[in-house]
Amino acid sequence: MAKILAVDDDKRILKLIKNALEINQHNVVTLQNAENTPIEAFCGYDLILLDIMMPGIDGFKLCEKIRHTVDCPIIFLTAKIEESAIVRALMLGGDDYIKKPFGVMELNARVDAYLRRETRGKPTKKLVYDNITIDFDKKEIRVCNNLIAYTKNEYNICEFLALNRGKVFTKQGIFEAIYDFSSDTQFSVITEYIRLIRNKFKEYNCFPIETVWGVGYMWK
Repeated sequence: MAKILAVDDDKRILKLIKNALEINQHNVVTLQNAENTPIEAFCGYDLILLDIMMPGIDGFKLCEKIRHTVDCPIIFLTAKIEESAIVRALMLGGDDYIKKPFGVMELNARVDAYLRRETRGKPTKKLVYDNITIDFDKKEIRVCNNLIAYTKNEYNICEFLALNRGKVFTKQGIFEAIYDFSSDTQFSVITEYIRLIRNKFKEYNCFPIETVWGVGYMWK
């Protein structure tokens, strides 16, 4: 059983979500107006479902506001299917999206898939490559003992590539490893993440991610 927060301005959607997820014995808290809700109120959940189109503060702004404090998966609920909207949602720290209208079975399947992923055990150890240290327990990356500030998905990309050092992955391969779903229109988000990651390493004259032209990327 997981503790899940659903944020949507539509009471009917919140009722549907609550009834659907309680079938699998989840504890569901609903929030209809998040505009003046303190960040602390979003902590302590195993997963957050977040509508994009809301008055006052929309899902994009709310995700950006809480992402550095909240480490659990955030799944957007959206009727917006434009590539630019989906890419923006992912770049702000969203883990997935569900298109409205959605069914009970799809909602439960997506939620349970992310909950299983979060509880999937990772090796309790550190990886040390030259002057780079990745701590799996703390989800930290240090260069020459300097802590690097990364978003959740930036860290996940670094961890995935580092664990598979020397192997080349396409943008599609990295995308599917990080997000657990496939869509041709969102692979471009990986290019932007790689650029941001490289800029952070560049400050320390460190270049661990190599471009294999015409193929993809690898951790050297």
